[in-house]
Amino acid sequence: MNVAEDIRRLGFRRWYERQLVVSHAYLVAAFLALIALLSGIEAMGYLRRSAGFYVAVAVGAAVAGTLVFIAWRRFSVLLARAELFAEKAECPRCQAWGKFLVIAAESSAADDPPEAGRPRWIRVRCRVCGNDWKLG
Repeated sequence: MNVAEDIRRLGFRRWYERQLVVSHAYLVAAFLALIALLSGIEAMGYLRRSAGFYVAVAVGAAVAGTLVFIAWRRFSVLLARAELFAEKAECPRCQAWGKFLVIAAESSAADDPPEAGRPRWIRVRCRVCGNDWKLG
């Protein structure tokens, strides 16, 4: 997942929109996993079953809790990165928002997870006035 290449390919506005959609999909996944976690905990209190049932419910609740943590982390990281770049997406000279070309970016590998926070900066040039500035 190379952010600079995605912005170059899609344009900043479409990239930003996709980041918001994907991050909020992770939020929905976290919410659904939380419901599963709480349902499992509640099922343990009301149903009188065998020890195997309790172990299965406890394992299911643990998996759901792990999914809540992972999905929440991905949501917050993707949203924070999108907002970090969106704050500086306005050209300082002509105030055109999101209308720029990517010139350079901090080096990052294609398999860097979003949690790595890379790239931390992207150098861009305004398509309207030709001004250069750094996002991030």
